[in-house]
Amino acid sequence: MLSPRWLLAATTAAAALAACGGAPLPADSPAEPVPTATAATPKRAADVPDDCALQPGKPPPKPLEREYTGVAAKARCQREIYTIMGGITHFLGVKCNYCHLVPNYKAMTHRKEVANWMARELIPHLAKKSGASGGNRDVWCNDCHVVNGKGTTKILGNPRDPKWAIEWMTTHLVEDFETAKGNALYCKSCHKGNLGSPEFQKKIILSDRLPAD
Repeated sequence: MLSPRWLLAATTAAAALAACGGAPLPADSPAEPVPTATAATPKRAADVPDDCALQPGKPPPKPLEREYTGVAAKARCQREIYTIMGGITHFLGVKCNYCHLVPNYKAMTHRKEVANWMARELIPHLAKKSGASGGNRDVWCNDCHVVNGKGTTKILGNPRDPKWAIEWMTTHLVEDFETAKGNALYCKSCHKGNLGSPEFQKKIILSDRLPAD
């Protein structure tokens, strides 16, 4: 699920990948659906070329070297991997080596596991509330990981600030999002219980505790 804003930002950020020595080749790429020619996919801006489109006088785009199940699950060609990863570095405010073992981009790391889990498991369970985003309900990294206009990996503070975490989740996550099927979000939707209850479980990353559809 993707926000259309990611495409322009990704293109702008793609240059950052050059510093990493090449396109990251995630083992289960970090987190999101890439543009495919489906009705559910946000349209690319008119001035942003399609990474995988045939260009007159140029060789065809290089096909994917392997199948991805995480962030790059919907990439259609190898060039599109660069674009997706450029968006990731922009939205999280990091360089390639934050998640990747350079130059072995295929190697799995804990941060890649987290990003892939978010793309593969968490994001598909969420949607932006109707009316709050002009009808676009798709969710992507920048819907949570951009704070005060800047990309950040630690949206709940580093180290985590419990008071800020509660405020952010209450005023942003719960208020701006719902389940993919349109149901309301509550603390217990992910944490197995509401805040302060005996059932409340603090950590959900890499767990199966996801918002009920």
